[in-house]
Amino acid sequence: MAKHKIKWLLFHEPAELFIRTAEDFQRHLDHLTDNKFEIEILTLTDYQDKYLDGVVCDPFTELKEGRVQVSQIFSDILGDFNATDFYALSMPFLFKSHEHAAKVFEGDIGKDLFAHLHEKTGVRGLAYTYSGGYRCTASETPLRTVEDFVGKTFTRSRNPVLADMIDLLKAEKTYNLVDGKVGHMTQTTYPRYHADTRNTQKYVADTRHSMYLTAIMLNDSFWSGLDVNDKEAFKTAALKASRTERAKSVADAEEIKTSKQKQADLGIAEVIDWSDSEVGKLEKIFSPLYDKYENFFGQDILNKIKKTN
Repeated sequence: MAKHKIKWLLFHEPAELFIRTAEDFQRHLDHLTDNKFEIEILTLTDYQDKYLDGVVCDPFTELKEGRVQVSQIFSDILGDFNATDFYALSMPFLFKSHEHAAKVFEGDIGKDLFAHLHEKTGVRGLAYTYSGGYRCTASETPLRTVEDFVGKTFTRSRNPVLADMIDLLKAEKTYNLVDGKVGHMTQTTYPRYHADTRNTQKYVADTRHSMYLTAIMLNDSFWSGLDVNDKEAFKTAALKASRTERAKSVADAEEIKTSKQKQADLGIAEVIDWSDSEVGKLEKIFSPLYDKYENFFGQDILNKIKKTN
């Protein structure tokens, strides 16, 4: 019997992190379905060149409209497509630990968020991944205290939570696509440092202020065409691959954080390990956001996440 061919579109860099997850998913799916599906793993450039004659596309739109069947996409982007509850996942100091995060992602809150995603976009969520884990802050000059943020330019996305975080730090916002400027600071993760930053942002402050999250997602029509057994296989493969990915992301980050050679290879001049007291000061600065956004997100999500144990 011929295999069912599906496309897995990679969006983010570094590509090897996302290829690793797609290949792990394929291994689990092969075992669960007796090699029924063949996944073509494509970087964004490869996909555009092979299937769109080089035309630039939006990966989420390609997934939603069914030209690709699977992708792994940054959770903040889902908020940009009207699934605004996903912005909640970028709230500062929301997750107490990786164990806490796993309970949220794999429990009712994670399911409710994916239901929200489907309602707003028609895309199906399968599992939550890190692709970095806890964030750090890259900058052109060292950030050793919270006061060092004042007056600096911070690169932002459309996420309103990040915009408010920048304001609370008394920093200045720049949005590259609009302003044509490069920010003095960028939030990133250790594994994504090279992908997110400019070569002038060679200092990394270990601020640990939020998590960089992605999700494995499926096109809805493709999902609807699967039988019950295959649907279960896809869910199981995604869960297993996501657990492995999160663990490897944490290990990758720790290796870079503690290895001078790894830092040098990436162009990091110094990793600044913030004390718990300095991180606590940052958390206090950001605390007003929880009052501001308490009723912005649906399903009482912030309180539910904080109460998860």
